[in-house]
Amino acid sequence: MILENTADLRKYVAVSNNLIFEDFEPYITKAVNHFTYKYLGDLQMYLGAEATGANADVKNKARGMLREALSNFGLFLYFPVGLVSIDSAGITTQNSEQRKTADNFQVNDIRRDLLQSGHNAMDRLLEYLELNANIFPDWKANYLPINQELLVSSTGIFDKWFNIFGSRQAYLALLPYIRKVEDKFIKTFLCGPLIKALKDGTAAGEYHLEVKEYLQKAIVAFTISKVCTEGLFLLDASGLRIKFDTLPHESQRIPDYGLPADQIARMASIQEADGIAYLKFARKIIEAHAADFDQCPVVFINETSGDSGFNPYDTKAILAI
Repeated sequence: MILENTADLRKYVAVSNNLIFEDFEPYITKAVNHFTYKYLGDLQMYLGAEATGANADVKNKARGMLREALSNFGLFLYFPVGLVSIDSAGITTQNSEQRKTADNFQVNDIRRDLLQSGHNAMDRLLEYLELNANIFPDWKANYLPINQELLVSSTGIFDKWFNIFGSRQAYLALLPYIRKVEDKFIKTFLCGPLIKALKDGTAAGEYHLEVKEYLQKAIVAFTISKVCTEGLFLLDASGLRIKFDTLPHESQRIPDYGLPADQIARMASIQEADGIAYLKFARKIIEAHAADFDQCPVVFINETSGDSGFNPYDTKAILAI
């Protein structure tokens, strides 16, 4: 077990020595299933015991980050049940003259902090695994290729053109939108062989790299324009975040009135215009250096896409995708 006793837990979260670890232990498995397995898979079993031998320092550092994440996530999940006593007589709370049960406001504040801290630890772990992927070959083989078929294939690329604070979880949450944007705007703009060559690096000349960068900028801009209207992310002048501290019973609403809604609409419009401009820049480079872009007889796909009625490189229809 990656966390074996209360002393282990106390290295990462503030709990009393009196905590009965056996009561908490089932919530480690719940935390794995609910929060971390989708990012790590069976790597958690690999990190379950302290490493020795080759690369032990790297493995144990990753293990420490995972232990921190699971301690916070586990306690977050444990909290509602941990406040009550469940036995054959039912569910009760216990108060005395010396202590009383924390009120809902206190509990929710603590749970928000645990949830945020768990996600922060998870982001650090994912970054660390990327930097040391060769030491974790199974994770590298099963999880890194997920986004390698995209032009915007990493957190770093997205973060370069719009600030997501280096969050791997934010990037992974954005992947469905990135895929949709690439399908709608890039695959209906350029021929498939050229796109493939840009992705796999076989087209790596000066002008190829310029075009690839403009396409990446366009994808990021269109993606931000799309998510502006969905209320799933926190967007402000500094960048995009996932609101990690939203509790399950709380909900986020898209601003639908006043200045916040105006700002969001304006951001969506600006990002959409930027995306269109980047595609036009890419087109100009290709047209000016046509001999370098010989991956297919006809580089540009000029037909109107599907039944949506938009032209892929001169459109106002981003909010319709």
